[in-house]
Order: sequence, then structure tokens, then C-alpha cells
Amino acid sequence: MKFILTLVLLTTISLAGFSQETKKAIIENRIQDTKYAYAYILIQGKFLSKRLKVDVDLGDSPEQVKEGRQYSEMLTNKKSYAAILNYMVENQYELVQTLDYTDTYSGSGGTSGIVFIMRRKV
Repeated sequence: MKFILTLVLLTTISLAGFSQETKKAIIENRIQDTKYAYAYILIQGKFLSKRLKVDVDLGDSPEQVKEGRQYSEMLTNKKSYAAILNYMVENQYELVQTLDYTDTYSGSGGTSGIVFIMRRKV
């Protein structure tokens, strides 16, 4: 009787251990399958104007450079940061991080623009 109980206990423990590893492997595969394309969007104010100058960087390949220029032309001269974000969200991008763009000139520095880092699933 003790032998049968020991055998059942060992079988249960080993099955529980293997099932957890399988679930973990499935989750890791899902994470690895998700790939993103990132966009670096630099927004600066124009001199003596309320309009914004936008520079979109999507990458180094010729297609990415061309698409980045198109986004830059479309978004330049907007008056609102929210309008830029809304346009990018309409194109399946999501905001990842916002940074301050700073310049230093003759020892005095300050924020001269904002950077949006966005991504979308590929």
C-alpha cells in the first residue's frame, strides 16, 4: 500500500512540474512573436510662430526614410501636440515614452522641443 501511495505522489509531483514549464514556454513564445516598429518623433516650435516643426525617424532603410519624410511633411505646421499624437494613433502607433529635447548654447540650456517615442506591431 505504501508503495502505491509513493508512486501516486511522485507521479503527481512530476506532472505538476512539467505542466508549469509548458505554460511558461507558451507565454515566452508569445512574447518573442510580438515585434514592434519604432518611431522617433522630434517636435520643435517654429521661430515667431505657433506652428510646430516635426521630424519623424522610422529607421535607415530607404522605405523607412521615405515613410518618415511623408509623416514629417504631413505633421509639420500642426498647432497642437495632441493633433500629432492623434494622427499617429490613427496609424496604429502607441506612445511609449516622452522626452525633453534640450539644447545648450553659450552655457545656457533649455528645452527646445519634445520627443515622442512610439511603436506599432509589425
